[in-house]
Amino acid sequence: MGRKVSLELNLADLPADQARTLKLLVDESNFINLTDPPPKDSAPDEFTYSITVKTDTIQHTINASDTTCPEVLRPLLDELLKQSRSR
Repeated sequence: MGRKVSLELNLADLPADQARTLKLLVDESNFINLTDPPPKDSAPDEFTYSITVKTDTIQHTINASDTTCPEVLRPLLDELLKQSRSR
């Protein structure tokens, strides 16, 4: 089992430009309407991700891996990874 990296962000606590970027990436990915991708055999040293977006009215989670992550979700995932490295 590998190392677990966790990141929790509240848009209200972020600088305005970072909050706008994340909101835009969530909206552009149509995150709330995405479903978990079909499972595939995992690759060696592959990372898995669980991304949850919460609003006042909804909570939605997507679970994916390096090989199953939908392309539309990749920009959001890349930004979240960048944020996790800077903390």
